[in-house]
Amino acid sequence: MVISLRRKVMGLMLVSVFLLATVISVISIWNIVSRGGERIAAYRATLISERKQQIKGYVDMVVRVLEKMPPEEAIRVVRNMRFGESGYLWINDFNHVVLVHPDPRMEGKDKSDLRDPNGVYILREITRICREKGEGYLSYSWKAPGQEEMKPKISFAKGIPSRNWVIATGVYVDDIEAAVAKEQSAIRQEVSSSIVQYATLTLAVLVIMLIMVFYLVNRYISGPIQAITGVLKNYNNDLTITVPVTTADEVGELARWFNEHVGKLQQIIGKVSGVTDKIHSHVEVIALAMDQQSGFSTQLSSSVVEISSTMEEFTSTASQIALHSHGVVERADKTLDDTKIGAAEVENLSFKINDISHNIQANLSEIVELGRKSKEINKVMEIINNIANQTKLIAFNAALEAASAGESGKRFGVVAVEIRRLADSVVESTGEIEGKITEILDSVNRLVMSSEKSFQLIQEGQEYASHTVSMLIESVDGVEETASAARQISLSTQQQQIASSQVVLALKDIEQGVRFATNSIHQTNSVTSELAELSEQLRTVVTTFKIGAADSAQRTATAGETCNQ
Repeated sequence: MVISLRRKVMGLMLVSVFLLATVISVISIWNIVSRGGERIAAYRATLISERKQQIKGYVDMVVRVLEKMPPEEAIRVVRNMRFGESGYLWINDFNHVVLVHPDPRMEGKDKSDLRDPNGVYILREITRICREKGEGYLSYSWKAPGQEEMKPKISFAKGIPSRNWVIATGVYVDDIEAAVAKEQSAIRQEVSSSIVQYATLTLAVLVIMLIMVFYLVNRYISGPIQAITGVLKNYNNDLTITVPVTTADEVGELARWFNEHVGKLQQIIGKVSGVTDKIHSHVEVIALAMDQQSGFSTQLSSSVVEISSTMEEFTSTASQIALHSHGVVERADKTLDDTKIGAAEVENLSFKINDISHNIQANLSEIVELGRKSKEINKVMEIINNIANQTKLIAFNAALEAASAGESGKRFGVVAVEIRRLADSVVESTGEIEGKITEILDSVNRLVMSSEKSFQLIQEGQEYASHTVSMLIESVDGVEETASAARQISLSTQQQQIASSQVVLALKDIEQGVRFATNSIHQTNSVTSELAELSEQLRTVVTTFKIGAADSAQRTATAGETCNQ
């Protein structure tokens, strides 16, 4: 449920006035009731004061009279003295002994323990007051003469120090409470009448204030606001209307502010209308340019992608070439090292062959010398054979001589036989030695022939080794040049690979940039399309405002100039 501003203001004012009236009424009623209570308290205090003055007057008068009398006469006078219906006086000394009292049973006794139902020790308190102050009042409860009911009583006592007496009297105050109750009833009726009159007056004032509030709200708040509301309800985007200014307060200021705002809004809408037409025309041109740029960016992106793919393949090939070149360099370095090692080994082999050749020449000389000596051994063997033949001849002659000698020559015959046998053995050994020597000679001859052939072969091998060393030295130079060239190729290939990688990275950056530019162009294109739609919507919204005939003509002229441009 929507509550109108008028009802809110009226409700607020009604609540405020009601609260104000209620507070004033409560305060006034409280003051009336308080004044009634004060009147009752004052009435009670007045009655009690009258009674106190009455009994004080009695006691003062009796004391003035008794001070001039002897004690026995004074006691007699006090015992017979009465006032009012039940008023009497009594005398007790400062030791709480009752000297005179209407009740003979109490006379001559110490009544220090006498107390009322509320626990007030009557004679103790009266004696204390007279001893300390000389005189004073005491409130307590006591039985009335001839009655058993306790009633409130006020007594006044005054001390006579010269006689050690306390003279006192009292008066019952229950009739005071009855008079106070009667007066309280009258005051309550008066208070109730005042409350009714004040409530009636307050209600009348409240009604009058509400009527005045209703009038003022309609005149200065609700009326101007209704006028403004009526204008705003019929606004319909018509910027030529104005709100009537009827007051100089906040509502009037609101009306003036609204009129100024509508005037400024009229100028702004006129400018916005022309700008909207320009934006709409420029957006179409931007959209066409963005479409062309989008196609160019797409072609450029495709070309960059193809170049990137080609460069990536080229980079991959360069990487493989660099890898193989590195292998070739390693292989060339290894070949160079192996060639150097081979040349050194062949050179060492040539030195070894020279040593072998010298050794073979020395061995050949020794073999020839051995053949020569073997021939000399044959000569020695011929001499040995001649000696053996002669020995055999001598042995034969000795055997003949021994046989001719007979018995005495048997021993000599045995020796001759042994000599002959030895000679035969020598001949046989010599024959074997000659055979072995012959074999040795044949072997030496063959060895000499083989050594000569080996020497020739070694010389040829030495020549070939020298030639090989020369070729290996030339090969080392070539391999060094080849390794140096391979290093240059590997270094160039690595540089080419690095350059290709940089080109690929640059192409990727270009591709990314082109892709980003393409995306930006697409986003710009979409934003441009959306801007065109928004400008069209804005132009549609702007056309809903009425800004006057002159401004409409100016807006049409501005739109025509924009289209011409």
